[in-house]
Amino acid sequence: MNSFLDGREGIMEDLKNIRLDPNVVSSILEPYIVQRGTRQDPQITGEINKLENRWKKRRWQRRLLGWLPNARSLPPMLRGARNQEYVFESYSTTWETQGWPNPQEPLQPKEASLVAWGEEILKVRRGGLSRVHLHYMADVIEAIRPRSILEVGCGNGLNLFVLASKFPDIAMQGVELTEKGVATAKSVQQAKTFPETLVKFCPWEVGNLEKWRKIDFRQGDARSLPFADSSFDLVFTRLALEQMESLRDAAVAEIQRVAKTHVMLLEPFAEFNQDALRRNYVGAKDYFSLPHEQLQKFGIQVLMTYKDFPQKLTLGAGLVLGKV
Repeated sequence: MNSFLDGREGIMEDLKNIRLDPNVVSSILEPYIVQRGTRQDPQITGEINKLENRWKKRRWQRRLLGWLPNARSLPPMLRGARNQEYVFESYSTTWETQGWPNPQEPLQPKEASLVAWGEEILKVRRGGLSRVHLHYMADVIEAIRPRSILEVGCGNGLNLFVLASKFPDIAMQGVELTEKGVATAKSVQQAKTFPETLVKFCPWEVGNLEKWRKIDFRQGDARSLPFADSSFDLVFTRLALEQMESLRDAAVAEIQRVAKTHVMLLEPFAEFNQDALRRNYVGAKDYFSLPHEQLQKFGIQVLMTYKDFPQKLTLGAGLVLGKV
């Protein structure tokens, strides 16, 4: 077992002290907030009621029709269970067509989500919650000080590009199911300069604009990661396992296999989705629903959990840090 992390005195105390400062969160979210309100506002109450009714209906449709073939060409209510083929097709399109989060661009349909934060209900556009997640994840990385990191389900490279700007001394790799995601990430690395949109997206002052070129992106399947056992000090995912319910056991087992010391999963674990709206949403979408207490059966000892993020009303996500 690697000792450079295990031997650090006070690591657990450092982790326990990591908390999101509400003022910092507000400043990170602010550019991405479209609307502010509370649960008492009639308009917001109406939107919440629509969400509750929609996802309750969709969940029952999924239970009744889940045996049907899955295809993106079918209406959502007629699709069968989410499988790897569907995820591949869907995200191939996403990574080919979706640009970087940019609050200056016109708001696109369905781009904003209702988010609970304190006493407020916010309408937050794509990218806002990602910035908050990355800010907290960076604090955890600082506490455990890995020398190498792998992201499983790295998409177009956004998370790694942002983290590399803060941690230039950490060797980083990313594995992604789709060719389109890997191609997009590698095309960014061919640019003359770090994209200005990404500089503005980073939730901190960017200190290094060279490391991003050295990230190793490759295509691979989470069920069979192309790495040897114990290859990385830290293996992480951020809302990637969410799409892998049909293969979650194999994916989690592989993550544990290639991790040398720590695993960091920011995902919609079952414990974070206990209210009716979220349960219906997860059930209707066939999303990841593993309780984090079951990680131990994969050889992952949970060291800490954290859920005090701004949260979508439809889907709660929390960070789980584990030791292998």
